[in-house]
This record gives sequence, structure tokens and C-alpha cells, in this order.
Amino acid sequence: MPVHLTANAISAIHAGDLNAKPLVQVLDIKARTIANQERYRLVISDGELTQDAMIATQLNDRVKTGQIVTGSVVQLIDYVCNSVHSRKYVVHFSLALISPR
Repeated sequence: MPVHLTANAISAIHAGDLNAKPLVQVLDIKARTIANQERYRLVISDGELTQDAMIATQLNDRVKTGQIVTGSVVQLIDYVCNSVHSRKYVVHFSLALISPR
């Protein structure tokens, strides 16, 4: 059964909608070390737009154990949109795996 991504989710997040709980796809995952902590940068997509994102460190195990991989569809549960050096990032505090690939 195909999973449908949430249309216009990235635009809604940019506009400040933090209650939508959209379905997005993970297009890329990169490990980073920030302030001596391992962090993961994701590129997420709503099927039309892409967005850089970071996951909270308490979610790192989901990437390390292979639960969340490139191609996974996730539901954003708790997140914020921050601007860093004029670029927007979505920071995920909680998410649910909908489809592993």
C-alpha cells in the first residue's frame, strides 16, 4: 500500500504550523559532530520541496540501528523550525517511522 506524503508540508512548517504532524520522506542522512556530540543532518521532502533538518540526539539510535534510512517515510510529531545563518532547519524532537523505505 503506497504511503502518501503530506502535500505542502515544508511550506506549512516555514509558515509556522507546528501542529500538522506531516508525513515526509528522508532523502539523505549525514553524520556530523557538533560541540563534541554526534548529530544527524537529514534532508526531508514533502514530495515537492526539500528541507534540511536535524534530529535531536535522543533519536540518534534510530539512525544507528537502521530504523531510519534514506528513503524512509516518517511522521513529524514534535519539531521546530529554526534559522541559522539565514538558512532554515527543522529540528525533530519526536518522529514516528511510517515506512522503512
